[in-house]
Amino acid sequence: MFGKKRIYLDFASATPTDPRVARAVFNAMRETYGNPSAAHAEGRRAYDLLEQSREAVARSFAIKPEELVFTSGGTEANNLAIRGLVEGLRTRGARYAELHIVTSSIEHSSVLETLHLLEKEGVVVTYVSPDKDGIVRPQRISEALKPNTALVTLAHVNSEIGTIQPIAEIATALASHESVLSRFAPETSFPVLHADAAQSPLYCEASPHILRASLVSYDAQKLMGPKGVGVLYRDFSIPLSPLYGGGSQERGIRPGTENAPTIAGAALAFALAKEGRKARAIQVSAVRDYLVELVEKKVPSAELMGSSVHRIANNAHFVIPGIDGDYLAVLMDKEGIAVSPRSACIGVGAGASRVVLSITGDEQKAKSTIRFSLGPFTTKSDVEKATDALTRSLAVGVQ
Repeated sequence: MFGKKRIYLDFASATPTDPRVARAVFNAMRETYGNPSAAHAEGRRAYDLLEQSREAVARSFAIKPEELVFTSGGTEANNLAIRGLVEGLRTRGARYAELHIVTSSIEHSSVLETLHLLEKEGVVVTYVSPDKDGIVRPQRISEALKPNTALVTLAHVNSEIGTIQPIAEIATALASHESVLSRFAPETSFPVLHADAAQSPLYCEASPHILRASLVSYDAQKLMGPKGVGVLYRDFSIPLSPLYGGGSQERGIRPGTENAPTIAGAALAFALAKEGRKARAIQVSAVRDYLVELVEKKVPSAELMGSSVHRIANNAHFVIPGIDGDYLAVLMDKEGIAVSPRSACIGVGAGASRVVLSITGDEQKAKSTIRFSLGPFTTKSDVEKATDALTRSLAVGVQ
């Protein structure tokens, strides 16, 4: 493949950095090197850049700057939302065993692994199954609620199969629920709704007010921003405790010196994601649909996973019986095509998709997955080359 142009179709794992964003980060690193907490001129300049960036992100979602907490990425934002709420309630007298959380069985590992750790502490967690299209129905969430349900945590867009969950409808289902937890936090409406919106902003409206969620996680690296910057929206009524000690930064919720230059780049990326979102989604979904058509024509056994209607514009996730997803991704890589068998956070060689296993109950299908996730500049020519590479790789992989 030396000398041939590679085709990157793994935008769900990480996106290239927009050149405008890269320039913004470079300029800020060169000109704004002080510690935002320092009192001298260089520190004040860094603090001003930090707060200007916070205001810019807030404008892109029509929320208040004070409601935003900067983190190291989407994983930390999810951890802070989930464990931060649990620990916030514990500081007010609640015991782990008195708290109940509802989630789905197809969440990102940063959510599921956090919940598994909390279960070891005594928190009770209910895992709701999606339907065959990968949609978590509000009725199933309602049926899982208990009087002591503190939190419902769900991804707005599933990171593997791209299904868009009805978060606002779920919020409606939660509104009438009666809770016994108000004695610990009378200012809070329980259960709290947390939405992991890391995959959303390039193609979907994902403002907390539209989602009607009190906690929302975002990740700059998923929208052509720099890696290492996450954002947590937190309604003022939600009691959060920091996950670790060290300082009073981010209103005492997330200690540690803020990386003002990369946060400035992230702020620009969020603003750019908002611009032309609707047109971008239409354009990319047309290319995605063409990809699906080609795969289904060239590989008749391929099965598209997840809803074809309630799906983010850039995702096409297939089960191809008889293949090993990890091996297929390696073969595609040798062909110059970057794809992934599943969410990157699960790790290389993880063996099976928990999402597909949860939906189908079929372990062989869960091992036979491949995910194409397109970008704003992916062309029909790119997907034609990718599907040609897919057929060549399958010819090798099934021998």
